[in-house]
Amino acid sequence: MADGGETSSQNPTIGTLIRWLQAYGRDFWLVFWATFALNSSTNFFVLYSLELDSFGASPHIIGAVIGIWSLAALAARPIAGPLVERVGRRRSAMWLLAIDTFIVALYIPIGSLGWHVYAVRVIHGAVEGTARVALFALVYDLLPEGREGEAMAVFSTCGLGSAALAPILGEIIIRRLGFTAFFVAIMACTAAAAIATRVMHASAPPRPAISGDRGVRKIGYNRLLFDARLLPLWIATLLFSLSISSRLSFVAPFAARQGIKSVGTYYYTVYSLTGVVVRLFSGRLVDRIGMELTLAPSLMVLGVGVALIAATGHFGMLELAAAVGGLGHGYVYPSLTAMVIGRTEAGATGRSSSIYQSLYDIGAMLGPYGLGAIAGALGYGAMFVTSGSLALLGAFYFAAADREARESIFALFGR
Repeated sequence: MADGGETSSQNPTIGTLIRWLQAYGRDFWLVFWATFALNSSTNFFVLYSLELDSFGASPHIIGAVIGIWSLAALAARPIAGPLVERVGRRRSAMWLLAIDTFIVALYIPIGSLGWHVYAVRVIHGAVEGTARVALFALVYDLLPEGREGEAMAVFSTCGLGSAALAPILGEIIIRRLGFTAFFVAIMACTAAAAIATRVMHASAPPRPAISGDRGVRKIGYNRLLFDARLLPLWIATLLFSLSISSRLSFVAPFAARQGIKSVGTYYYTVYSLTGVVVRLFSGRLVDRIGMELTLAPSLMVLGVGVALIAATGHFGMLELAAAVGGLGHGYVYPSLTAMVIGRTEAGATGRSSSIYQSLYDIGAMLGPYGLGAIAGALGYGAMFVTSGSLALLGAFYFAAADREARESIFALFGR
C-alpha cells in the first residue's frame, strides 16, 4: 500500500488513472471499450468513399450513399428507445452489435454500384444507430454521482481517440491489404464491442428519479422534447451538430485547394488529440465550475475554431483552427451529455438517448447540404465562418434560455 501510494504521488498521471479505474467501476470501462470499438468502426468508414470512388461514383452519388446511413439511423430512432427499454440496455446493445458484425460482412462481396449498396447502408445505419442508443443509455446509470462531468469527459475520449487513430490505421490496411481486410478489421471492432457488453453485469442499479415518484412512469417523446429543462439542451446540441458537420465534410477539399495534402495530420489529428487531452486532464474542472457555466464559453471557443478554418492557406492557421476547435469540442460534448443525463427522469433513459443521438444524425444530414450550398454560392471561407457562427448562436441561446445557466451566471457575477 505504501509503495502504491508513493508511486501515485510521484507520478500524477498514474495516480489519476488508478483513481479513475477505482471510481468508475468495471462496467463503466466495459461500456467505454465497447463504445471505443464501435466508434473505431465508424471512423474506419470515413474511408469508405475511396471504394465508392473506385466504383466510378460521382461526388453526388458518394454523398447520397454516405448520407443514407444517417437517414436510416434517424428513421429507426422512434422504435429504438422503446426497444432498449423493453429488451434491456445491455441485451439490446449486445445483440445489435453482434448483428452489426454480420452486416458489415455484406460490404465485402460488393464490387459495383447498385441498389444493393443502398440496401446494405440502410440496414447498417438502422442497426448500428439503435445499438448506439443502447450503449448511450447504459452510461446513464454508471456515472458516479456528483462527478458526472468528469466521468463524461473521460468517457467521451472514446470518440475523439478513435477519430485520431482509426483513419490512419484504415489507410494502412487499404494500401497494403485491400478493402476486404479493411472490412474484416471493422468486423473485429464491432465484435469486440459485442463481447464487451456481453461480459457486463446483467443489470445496473437504476439512477434515482429526479423528482419523487414521477421517475417510475414511462415518459413519452413529446414530453421529453418539450421539457423545460431539456429543450435548451436539445437546441444547443442541434446547433453544435450542425456546426461541426462542416469540419467533417469540407475541410479536406478546402485544404486541398489551398495546397495542403496531409489534412489528416495537420487538422484531424491535432483536433482530436487536443480534445482528448482536454477531457483527460481537465474533466474535473467541468464539475468544479459547473456544466451550466462551462457549456456556453466552450461553444464560443469551438465556433471561433471552426471559423478560423476559413484562413487555411496562411502559415499555421489550419493547425491553430484545429487546436482551438479541439479545445472547445473537448468541453462541449461532455458538458452537454452529462446535463442531458442529469436532467432525464428515471424510466426515460432510452427515449432521451434516442432524441439526443437523433440530433447528431440530423446535423450530419442537414449540415453538409445547407453549408455546401453556402460554399457553392459564396465560397468555402464564408461557409466556415457561417458554420462557426452556428456554435456561437448555440452559446448565446443556451446562456439566455436555460434557467439554471442564467442562475449560475448571476451567481458568478452577482445580481
